[in-house]
Amino acid sequence: GRACLWLPRHARGGPMSIDADVIAEIDATQLPSRDRHHLRLLAHCLDSFRAMDTDGSGELPNADSRRRWCEQQPIVAEDPAFMRTLLVQLNQAAHQLAEVAERRKQRPLQLSISDLIADATDRLPSSPQPS
Repeated sequence: GRACLWLPRHARGGPMSIDADVIAEIDATQLPSRDRHHLRLLAHCLDSFRAMDTDGSGELPNADSRRRWCEQQPIVAEDPAFMRTLLVQLNQAAHQLAEVAERRKQRPLQLSISDLIADATDRLPSSPQPS
């Protein structure tokens, strides 16, 4: 069979799994391909953070919660080097999502794919206007 990434759906945060619809929504933007890829990664991290959320606060899980969650994922726990790298990436994603949430005036785990796209679009440099 074809390799795929399984992502759960989370009732508290609403469905956000990286499925064909989310990918199509991201790919339909006028964002550069690098930014679209970054959005897919952020969306995946956001979905993972939702899986880690145990108190329903809408806030990002702390570093200890992220580590415990990674240790419970067999494919991650089997490879300590990968887990270290993943934790660094999750820490960076948490920081970026916190910034997006602050700009959007929301709690991080309540962000939607539309919020991520709007934020990325808002941060694009304006194209020069013809004189």
